[in-house]
Amino acid sequence: MSSPPPALRQPRQQRSVATRERLLDCAGHLLAELGVDRLSTNLVAERAGVSPPTLYHYFPDKYALLRVLGERLMAAQNALVPLDALQDEARIAQVLSDHVTLTRASPGGPWVMRMLRAVPQLAQVRLASHRALAAELARAALAQDPAADPARVARQARLCVDLGYAAIELVLDEPELDAAALMHDAARAIRALLQ
Repeated sequence: MSSPPPALRQPRQQRSVATRERLLDCAGHLLAELGVDRLSTNLVAERAGVSPPTLYHYFPDKYALLRVLGERLMAAQNALVPLDALQDEARIAQVLSDHVTLTRASPGGPWVMRMLRAVPQLAQVRLASHRALAAELARAALAQDPAADPARVARQARLCVDLGYAAIELVLDEPELDAAALMHDAARAIRALLQ
């Protein structure tokens, strides 16, 4: 098991926060244009209009930059999940659709999701995000039914998260599919697990 990545400097001043966000946005756009292999910190710095040392002030290397890009998307996606409203199949389908909309609107969003599955150094970003969301879902479910088996609830919550993520990836990767129907199918499966 690999050690966790080093903590990155968190900017506090508004200008520094804006520079860091611009670097992330440019990295996302370039990721979509070039892919992971051809993406470089120099290209990101050039696109963002900053010097490479400025980029390295925030991100020590390409993979640190991509890790934060992935964490940013995963956090935004997880924030869309209403822990108290997952008993309604239509609501689940809407939440999944909202994830697709958010991901498409995020700089390089679909490519960020692909990268988190395909790049071994970044897979932990996706896994950690899924584990955290599943833990929140399990806590909410156990609060509603304290007599439920915690191991079963945790397992089902984790499966629900991955079912939803797989449906989102499928819609992004196969745009010719009926997205609304697919989201309703996924919602039905998730709802069945939550019952």
